Amino acid sequence: MDYLDFSVRMADWSGDEAALRRVRTTVFVEEQSVPEAEEWDGLDPECDHALAEARDVGVIGTGRLHPSGKIGRMAVLAAWRGHGVGAAILRRLLKTAALQGLDSVYLHAQVAVLGFYARFGFVAEGEEFEEAGIPHRLMRMRLPREDGGLAVHEGLTGTRHILSGTEDFATAVADIAAIATRSLAIFTPDLEQGIYDSRRFLETVKRLVLSRSHARIRVLINDPARVQHSVNRFLHIGRRLSTFIEFRALAETHLQRDDAFLIADSSALVYRPKAARLEGIADTFEPRMARLYLGQFDQMWQMSENAREIGELRI
Repeated sequence: MDYLDFSVRMADWSGDEAALRRVRTTVFVEEQSVPEAEEWDGLDPECDHALAEARDVGVIGTGRLHPSGKIGRMAVLAAWRGHGVGAAILRRLLKTAALQGLDSVYLHAQVAVLGFYARFGFVAEGEEFEEAGIPHRLMRMRLPREDGGLAVHEGLTGTRHILSGTEDFATAVADIAAIATRSLAIFTPDLEQGIYDSRRFLETVKRLVLSRSHARIRVLINDPARVQHSVNRFLHIGRRLSTFIEFRALAETHLQRDDAFLIADSSALVYRPKAARLEGIADTFEPRMARLYLGQFDQMWQMSENAREIGELRI
C-alpha cells in the first residue's frame, strides 16, 4: 500500500455522507465507544467537511468546520494514521476557515493528541473536561491575514469559555448580557429555570433597559408551554418593562430548530448547539459568529410576529 497516494478535498455532505459516516463510525463509535447519539449531533449539514481518499481504498479520513469556527470530528482510519493524513485534512480545514474570513478557530482536542494540534499553532486553554467519556482540552488558534499578519478585532480580543451545566450557563448569560449596550437577542427553549431567572442576569437586564432608553431585549421561545410561568422572574420583569422587553413564540416553520443562544449587541454570545444539552460556549468578542446567529434570529423573529405570541405566554 502506498501511503503517500492520497488526496484531500472539500466534501459535499449530501453526496459524501455515506462514506464520511463509515469512517467516523469506525473510528469513534466502534474504536472509541462514542455513543451514536453523541456522534451524530445533527450539525453535519451546516458544516464544511474535508475528506481524504486513497486510490483503490476510498475515503480514509475526515474532519469538519462549523460556522462558529469549531473544528471537529477529525478521524483517520487506523491503517493510515502516522502518514500525514490527519495533518493534510487539518490544513485544508484551516485554509477553508481563512477563506471564509474567520480570524480564529478552536477545537476540543483529546488530551492524547494535544501535541499534534500544537504543532499547527493551537494553544491549549483551561482545565481538562470530558466529552463522551474521553478527556479533552479547549485549544484555540488565530488565523493569519492575507498579508501574513495575525487577524485582530480592531484592538479588541475575545475570551471563549467552554460551558457545561446550569451554573456555567447562568454565569455566562449574566456575563455576556452585561457587555450589551444596545440589545439582547435570546433564543431559548423555555426560559430555562436557573439560567434566565438568576439574580445577576435579572439585575443586568434591569440596568440595561433603565439606563439606556434605546435598549431592546427580544426573547424568542421555542416551547412556551414548558415555561414555568408561576416561578420565572424574567417573565414578571418583562411584564413590568414591556416597553423594552418583548417575548414571542417561535413560528411553526422553525419548530425543528434545536439550538439555543444569547447575543449581546452583535459581538458577544452564549451558544449551545443542542438546546436539550447544557454544553456549549460563551465568547466575549466573536462578531462573525454573533452576526451569523443574530441574522437567523431576525428571520425567525419576523416570521413569529403573527404567530402564537404574547397572549399565549400569559404575561
